[in-house]
Amino acid sequence: PSLKTFISSDQNFVELIELQILEPLKEIELSRTIQSLGSINDIISNKVKAQYEKNPYPRWRYGNHSKDQKFSFTQAINIDIHPNSINHNEDKKETKVLIAGCGTGNQILQAQKYKNSQITGIDLSLSSLSYAKRKINELKIDNVKLIQMDILEVGLLKEKFDIIECSGVLHHMNDPLQGLKPLLAVLKNCGFLNIGLYSELARKDIVKARKYISSKNLEPTTTDIRRFRNDVISGTYPEIDSLQMRSSFYSMSECRDLCFHAMEHRFTIDQIQDILKTKKLKFLGFLLRHPVKSLYKKYFPEDITQTNLHNWRKFEEKHPNTFRGMYQFWVCKTNK
Repeated sequence: PSLKTFISSDQNFVELIELQILEPLKEIELSRTIQSLGSINDIISNKVKAQYEKNPYPRWRYGNHSKDQKFSFTQAINIDIHPNSINHNEDKKETKVLIAGCGTGNQILQAQKYKNSQITGIDLSLSSLSYAKRKINELKIDNVKLIQMDILEVGLLKEKFDIIECSGVLHHMNDPLQGLKPLLAVLKNCGFLNIGLYSELARKDIVKARKYISSKNLEPTTTDIRRFRNDVISGTYPEIDSLQMRSSFYSMSECRDLCFHAMEHRFTIDQIQDILKTKKLKFLGFLLRHPVKSLYKKYFPEDITQTNLHNWRKFEEKHPNTFRGMYQFWVCKTNK
């Protein structure tokens, strides 16, 4: 209590108190204002919820959104999927956006690019949503509704969405396909879905790390995460030295998310292709930096739209770190 009102001329000390005491207290206060919908019954959902209640991820501090630079969602998607493009007649004034698994709100900030948007952010973790609410308030964002709920019960929203973003979420569910099903049910027939999934090929070091963690019976505690990091840094297990190249290795909550997650599925491009075919979804393109797409063009100049997943599988085999973060891509519904 004395630290809350302690006056110091040291700016570093003031910022430390803000970060470690005042902000968490504000989040506790905000948590009482966040709506909860449905129930969280799935065993894995509850394990993931418990993880993010203790370690909200990511704990981002800085960010800004341009109130002037807004795009129609067609323009925004075309920027992501270039050189492919879509033509979509946006004849309405409002774009409904769902961020499924919004976490601490950084993705909500990025979604401010959509013109005339009303954004719904859902997540399992009340701690994460409270963090998101604090940041949204700080940045004076006023077009967002936050709800604590399981993706499996997203139908309770009783809304249909033009855009659904679900990045880095499905691969942490007990059954990713079961998680995808309710999202497609609330996506408009003319809507678009952005998905982010872990790559089997790009996460070989994470697979080895998880095996090492299991063999040492390490738990997702502060002590064991630090022990694990010390083992990696000291070269105890050279096969996972590459983890030191990942920035998330050095943050407690991010390292837990990276290597100690309660549930992780990984995918191949062939598996993604099968999923899209089964769910009648059309692949529109990966979100990748320009140099990567330029290199792909040299390999496969005939694929003008860069949407041939068979080619992308070959490309990833040659460049296995291409999707080191995730496969991030856009799809839309198709009747074919």
